Amino acid sequence: MIPSRAGNPRRLLVIACAGVALALLILGWYATRTVAPDCVGGVARLTDGSGRTLPDANGRVWSAEELADLAYREAVASGRCDPPRARWKHWLD
Repeated sequence: MIPSRAGNPRRLLVIACAGVALALLILGWYATRTVAPDCVGGVARLTDGSGRTLPDANGRVWSAEELADLAYREAVASGRCDPPRARWKHWLD
């Protein structure tokens, strides 16, 4: 009789099922993350002569990411852009 190099079939089945379950878990996690749809807009910031961003009226200096996020939230509030939603819903569009 030729020895089985693959190992115990039951053990292989358990490993395969665990791998499939892990893959489904990761896919489910990825699919339920909230993402923002594409939205075209513009953001401007004032800088001094050396390129440093000037503070707003309250003395706060906003980063480029914060300004883009604020512009997106304002566009969603005004209806110019769609709100963020689960990634799997984008897959169905």
